[in-house]
Amino acid sequence: MTPADAGDSTPVGDDWEQTTGDRDSFVLRPTVWAGGASDVGMRHSPNQDAIALAAGSGTEGDAIAVACVSDGVSTSLHSEEASALAVGVACDYLTGKLREAGPTFSEADALVEAFSRANDAILEASGVTTAGTWACTLIVAMVWHEKAVVANIGDSRSYWMPDDGEPLLLSTDDSMAQAQINLGIDREIAESSSGAHAITKWLGPGSSDVTPTMTSLEITEPGWLMTCTDGLWNYASDPAIMATALTKAIEAEQAKGNDPQSWAVCCQLVDWANDLGGHDNVTVTLMRLEPIG
Repeated sequence: MTPADAGDSTPVGDDWEQTTGDRDSFVLRPTVWAGGASDVGMRHSPNQDAIALAAGSGTEGDAIAVACVSDGVSTSLHSEEASALAVGVACDYLTGKLREAGPTFSEADALVEAFSRANDAILEASGVTTAGTWACTLIVAMVWHEKAVVANIGDSRSYWMPDDGEPLLLSTDDSMAQAQINLGIDREIAESSSGAHAITKWLGPGSSDVTPTMTSLEITEPGWLMTCTDGLWNYASDPAIMATALTKAIEAEQAKGNDPQSWAVCCQLVDWANDLGGHDNVTVTLMRLEPIG
């Protein structure tokens, strides 16, 4: 992927900015330190993934951002529309909440409401109650006052990869594979088993619970916060493997004489997944985060 894949920049208020492009292949470039990319891949058309991203800074120079990634369920007739609604509604709502956030702002309450609103929008658009017809996942990574909070439904993921120290998988999949892992089955075996990618929670008709699983992380050291669909993590499920892929993507940009920008590193990761077969749509966001203290 190249910068030519990106469209024109559209301001979303204050110092927040979002860039969009064609649904099959596009790049988001709101800031140097936060960006994203999505591609249809090599074997799975159309692109049922969707992404929305807003990023800026607070009065003290601290990072403020929202990254939303959704993967439409491939067997769902209207998954492409559902995923686009999910990220758009969630990102718009959370961006607005962060613009007006005060000392009592609750990240958890805002995220729960964002998921509820995203689900309501999908249900309204569907006009039906048939389970699975407008099904999608949703993962949101929100950064506020040197803390990242990740909320998830489905099997899109978030990773934290510090410059030094152990990389972490921050999210927990709602999937049959994760159910097997919870029973003690080795992750590699569970994720390669039949039906491993069947999800147990989703947004859209038939969903019985749209309260996301949440986790938080204090940003005490420099690192990269990633959100992605399984089109990427299928090739690097283990956090250590994903961190290696990220390092190679950064090095590929450096080899071109570039100071790596987040969106460009995302493009390298998309290309890497496509080079490995691109069996699914590939979507990834990255935020380069550092403590300001």
